Amino acid sequence: KQGGTRKAMAIITCRVQYLEDSDPFVCTNFPEPRRPPPYDLDENIALIEQIAGVHKLLEAPLKLEECALQMAPNGNYLDLDLSLGEQKDDVEQLYDDVGRGKKPILILRTQLSVRVHSILEKLYNSHGPELRRSLFSLKQLFEDDKDLVPEFVNSEGLTCFIKVGTEADHNYQNYILRALSQIMLFVDGMNGVIDHNDTVQWLYTLSGSLSRLVVKTALKLLIVFVEYTELNSPLLIQAVNTLSVSTGVKPWSYLTEILEEKNGSDTELFILTMNLINKTLAALPDQDSFYDVTDCLEQQGMEHIMHKHMSSKVTEPDLKQQFTIYERALRHEDGEMDAAPHVRKERRKVTASEQEGRRIRRSSAQNLPDILSSSPTTSNTISLSASSSTSLSPSTSSPFSPSSSTLSPSTSSPFSPSSSTLSPSTSSPFSPSSSRSASPLTPTSSPSDSGSQRSSPLPPPEVANGTAIKDLDFSDLMEEEDIDVLDVDVFDVGVGRPSGGGGGIPPPPPPIPGLASAPPPPPPPPGAPFMSIPPPPPPPPGGGLCSPPPPPPPGAPPSSSSSSSQTPDPAFAKKRKTVKLFWKELKQSDSPRKCKFGRGTVWASLDKVTVDTAKLEHLFESKAKELPKAEILVLDSKRSNSINIGMTVLPAVHVIKTAILNFDEFAINKEGIEKILTMTPSEEEKQKIQEAQLANPDVPLGSAEQFLLTLSSISGLSARLQLWAFKLNYETLEKEIAEPLFDLKLGMEQLAKNKTFKRILATLLAIGNFLNSTSAKGFELNYLEKVTEVKDTVHRQSLLHHTCNFLVDNYTDTSDVYSEIPSITRSARVEFEQLSDSLVQLERKCKTSWDNLKVMSKHETKALLKNRLTEFLKDCTERIIILKVVHRRIINRFHSFLLYLGQPSYSVRDTKVTHFCKIISEFSLEYRTTRERVLTQKHKRATHRERTKTRGKMITEVGLGCRSGGRPRSGVRG
Repeated sequence: KQGGTRKAMAIITCRVQYLEDSDPFVCTNFPEPRRPPPYDLDENIALIEQIAGVHKLLEAPLKLEECALQMAPNGNYLDLDLSLGEQKDDVEQLYDDVGRGKKPILILRTQLSVRVHSILEKLYNSHGPELRRSLFSLKQLFEDDKDLVPEFVNSEGLTCFIKVGTEADHNYQNYILRALSQIMLFVDGMNGVIDHNDTVQWLYTLSGSLSRLVVKTALKLLIVFVEYTELNSPLLIQAVNTLSVSTGVKPWSYLTEILEEKNGSDTELFILTMNLINKTLAALPDQDSFYDVTDCLEQQGMEHIMHKHMSSKVTEPDLKQQFTIYERALRHEDGEMDAAPHVRKERRKVTASEQEGRRIRRSSAQNLPDILSSSPTTSNTISLSASSSTSLSPSTSSPFSPSSSTLSPSTSSPFSPSSSTLSPSTSSPFSPSSSRSASPLTPTSSPSDSGSQRSSPLPPPEVANGTAIKDLDFSDLMEEEDIDVLDVDVFDVGVGRPSGGGGGIPPPPPPIPGLASAPPPPPPPPGAPFMSIPPPPPPPPGGGLCSPPPPPPPGAPPSSSSSSSQTPDPAFAKKRKTVKLFWKELKQSDSPRKCKFGRGTVWASLDKVTVDTAKLEHLFESKAKELPKAEILVLDSKRSNSINIGMTVLPAVHVIKTAILNFDEFAINKEGIEKILTMTPSEEEKQKIQEAQLANPDVPLGSAEQFLLTLSSISGLSARLQLWAFKLNYETLEKEIAEPLFDLKLGMEQLAKNKTFKRILATLLAIGNFLNSTSAKGFELNYLEKVTEVKDTVHRQSLLHHTCNFLVDNYTDTSDVYSEIPSITRSARVEFEQLSDSLVQLERKCKTSWDNLKVMSKHETKALLKNRLTEFLKDCTERIIILKVVHRRIINRFHSFLLYLGQPSYSVRDTKVTHFCKIISEFSLEYRTTRERVLTQKHKRATHRERTKTRGKMITEVGLGCRSGGRPRSGVRG
């Protein structure tokens, strides 16, 4: 009964409608049906798993993978990756309506990113009347949907305006300016223009147009831009200077040409031009910037222009007012007059690079008529802002040349130019000309002499001990590492290593009783270790893995480590029985041995962690096992078995989804992608699974069905997988033996120095000691494979989840581990037993990459994903003799590293490098995924709070204090 009550409370009944807006230009604003039907949503299930039921109920003519849920009437979009309960703080209005007995309305409509992509595709690929109609409709689109503006700006919509407007005539440019004016009315849109200096450059370029209407509109938008905040004035100057460098046109020449009446006389144009100049000068914080602008204007005849207009009897008073303000500003900065009503009260500050006494470059001031006292000053047409502390920053944006921009995408696409819908300004990451920024094999912590090695590529690199291969530095491998630590008997004393009588058999075969042979040349054969009890029986002949040491014979006292480990600590007294961790305790005693990584083992250097034993006792209370529940099985047995077999070689399904969305090649290798391609669900399978889930909502899906359902929730799945396969197969990678060896060397160093990894081990050890009621000094690291499988009995959260929460809450300086040990991850993919003859070349051509990118870009517009193609690694040669030395020393160092991690010496030889690195890599990947999930929830809530501050707000609603002190940046990326 209690379970049924909780389930009833978790159901929220809403009314649902759909809005057919797949084509934004023909969208209606009336959702269907007029009488919305009710639909029950589970508060604890992610919305992505429930949206299919809404889509089916409404029979909406929308693609399911492109749908989003929007709340009415406030228009907030729900996060489909979360459940309603997880975003309860962000949908307070929905819960308020439910609390008042109302049924809130949810609207099923096309995702914002898809609609924006459709707009950009239409603008890029349309011509003639169709393009004119589309441009004309944009202003109304932005007026009707306030959420469209920030998404359009963040999806490189401003770049699209520039590309289309540069090729179009003045009529099309005027339509674009109308739409841009609507964008700039919103705070999010204005912030997008501030971040996109190319738009400011383009607006300034249009001030030199032959169309007076275009010039007037461009000047008005620039005035609005400068008026919004004082920080925008330096951005306008930066845009003018950048354009001057790229085109060779004098700065501010477009404005002086207007004042010189080269394109005819128009008083309104003159007033707008002078207004823009005065507002720009008024906001400059330092004299250097002020004089840079005014000197440039004076060199182009500003004094003569002023004299001409001020002397004319037909000049309108408003224009004379603007010239008067300009002249007073000059004299005020020169110190020749006190502040006037429309001039800054204080002179601008002098920068460190400015010479004392700099004044305006005007040859003579006597020939200007005395107009300051006679000019009308009644119309207040300008408001000069207070001084700002931010000076003009140097230009950092790339030069923008309007003549170099083209509309056709064929200039950047090596494939199918007519079908590309991407911005032509964005070079394709799949272009053969793209290059990777840095080699993954470049050491990040190599010695200082590595730089000199790379600077002289002609002679072979040399180091002190001759262990260098091209630009890979192995100079810290010393001669003493020619001796394997496992062959030194000091490491074997008291460990209980199975051995025979002779002990002189060279590695790698296991020792055989009674067999003695010539010892290997170094080291000399060690003597048989002294033991207080008879040695254990030897392994069988031809053995593989060494058997663990047998228990001591009857009557023999137990070892100190064993007795201390099994004696329950008084601090671990428990009232309830808890879940046990089935790890292998380290029985070996501490020894004073020292290696490169430190003295003793890593466990001896760990700090003691105090955990909340009461909380752990509650979370991990041992309860009776639940009976296996029924599962929904839809697929035929052959298909289901194939998927289940494939899943055994793949990471967890949530890791797969994150990896596919982020194109994380470290998470899934090429074989994994090819395996997933064969397991991609068909439309029929997806429909059957969804129907079965709707028919039996309380019954969980089978593993294969759940796997396919998760894959189907990924937008553009087939395109993403094919594009990823192309990315991994495009380059020809020549793997040299030295590369994985160098990765292993770096990986051991990275892992040994990683503080977060040590804190994870310490936390797991503290939790496990409490749950097991023991005082173990450490555990074998292969237990890290099982950390995600242990779950608490209350919330069913994994032990890794609780460990991650503990570290995030108590150690703010921790990292995700995974990003700090890339060498370990790369080493996990290498078969070190076959390095001697490992030369693999992979090459494949892809003819449909641009089509796949086009489909993927509908849902994902991250620029980083488009630029992750790496180029080929070529000409990696090696010296055979050095490689043998490096290989021997690296493997011996790996054995020493395992001993440092507490691995028993008798099992070190049987531990595979790849298997060990895979354990560490997969655990760190799981930890990173869990940590990102925890941090993402915190970030989403913070971003939503910031986004709501500017959502739908107009620039006229922003307070003056905020506009004068700096632009409101919140919500720009929301």
